[in-house]
Amino acid sequence: MNINVLKNLYAKNIVKVILIALLIITVINRGSLGSIDTSVRLQMAHAWWTGTEEVDPNYQPKFRGDLQVGVTGVGGKRYLSYDLGQSVLMLPGDWLGTQIHRFSPNTSLMDLRHAVVSYLVFVPLNIAAVIVCFWLLKLLDFSDSSAGLTTAAWLLCTTVLAYAQEPQHNNQVLLFVALAYASILAHIKDGRSHFVVIGGFASSFALLIRASSIAHVLTIAIFTLACSVYHYRQTSKVLKTFALWILGFLPLGILGRVFDYLRYGSFLTTGQALSAQQFTTDPKWQGFPEFPPNYPFINEPHVGVIGVLFSPIKSIFIYDPLLIPCLIIGFLYWKKLSYYIKAYLLVGILNLILHISLTSKLIFWGGDLSWGARYHVTSVHLLIIPLLGLLVQETLLSKGFRLWVLRGVLAIALIVQLASVTMYHGVEISQSPLKKQDLAPEIHSSQFRLGQRFINIACHFNPSLSTECLKDIQVLPFRKNPPVFIWVWRFLVALAIAATFLFISQNQKLAKRELLESQNI
Repeated sequence: MNINVLKNLYAKNIVKVILIALLIITVINRGSLGSIDTSVRLQMAHAWWTGTEEVDPNYQPKFRGDLQVGVTGVGGKRYLSYDLGQSVLMLPGDWLGTQIHRFSPNTSLMDLRHAVVSYLVFVPLNIAAVIVCFWLLKLLDFSDSSAGLTTAAWLLCTTVLAYAQEPQHNNQVLLFVALAYASILAHIKDGRSHFVVIGGFASSFALLIRASSIAHVLTIAIFTLACSVYHYRQTSKVLKTFALWILGFLPLGILGRVFDYLRYGSFLTTGQALSAQQFTTDPKWQGFPEFPPNYPFINEPHVGVIGVLFSPIKSIFIYDPLLIPCLIIGFLYWKKLSYYIKAYLLVGILNLILHISLTSKLIFWGGDLSWGARYHVTSVHLLIIPLLGLLVQETLLSKGFRLWVLRGVLAIALIVQLASVTMYHGVEISQSPLKKQDLAPEIHSSQFRLGQRFINIACHFNPSLSTECLKDIQVLPFRKNPPVFIWVWRFLVALAIAATFLFISQNQKLAKRELLESQNI
């Protein structure tokens, strides 16, 4: 096929992927930040550009460990203890939302800031993550049509969808880590030095967003070395590649340490670490019940490990039901995989193990009030990318019973993820059998929250179905809105469904033909 035709097909496919992602991510967006974590990070961003205090000096804590109290840093000044990266990303949107409020003074300033950040910052960032997924699949030698199908499935059939709606920092970390992997591969395939520098910069931005991304940085570094050793087989070129990655990493990596030094008085102290140190010393906590020694790392390691893998409340295999089929397909195809896919999968598994280890003793080992195991799903999203590509290809080539099984697997995953965005993720938390002395909901690891979600969805249509039904459960589009908004939203939903089905239909035929031709069938 002519090279210009291929380029045109690629351009058209990526445009279609972007359009579908835009429609899907827009219709599930609540127009608010939801999580207190994200709201507090917006508070940080607002304080920076307005020159105000991050922590209200008159704020009184509601409980020991209330993160809005912040920590005592340099010069006795109080700072919010969150990592800086997400606040950096939100700052332009917060500024714009504040400026827009001048022209609409009757609108709530806070609601307007949240809406602008939600739509003009987080929607584009989530779309960027989808684009990087497509690019990464292309670099791993999947065809345009297979990459397009896989990217659509990755967005719709994994918890990427849930975190595209809930703007905690998972998908932003995912964006920069996936960009780092893709940039390394682009450097190997293309030879241009700037790609590996971009990979280093993306790695450092992920670390700026969340300190535990040090596990991502480590595995990206290993991947960089593994790919360059295999490709170049010359020590000088391997060292040059790694030096370029370090060159990209250092500016933002150093800047993050400088910021923490200016705030907390140490290059090696993060806000979260300082917060844990001050749980027993900060006078703000006087009068509140004491935490157990070593809080929040009070569990035996097996609690977090078993919880993340097998508990009904947070198991990564429950919230991402594609993970087991993808791992199986990876095992079956292992000998046929390219070196780069094998290297990517091995460091991906190491990445997941490292994150499980980091949180194994943490009392809220899965992310506390979040949807699924928040600290681990990003590792799952990364690991699934090429494996889902293989699963999609296997589905296209299958017939009869096997085809229906594979389609069933994808359908189950789709249903689970659609359920995750139909209502606010915290609904089931209010139904947890919590006790006043409990420090984290995850203590009740026997609760099957995903099953409760389906009960709640059914309750919305028929409240008499269960004695566990809650009153006034809100489903999409979440808020009480004027009829015109509802009709626009319904139109966009219909457009998103139609566009997705058309895209899948077109690419299925093309991808299947490409696969058959490649196998000379």
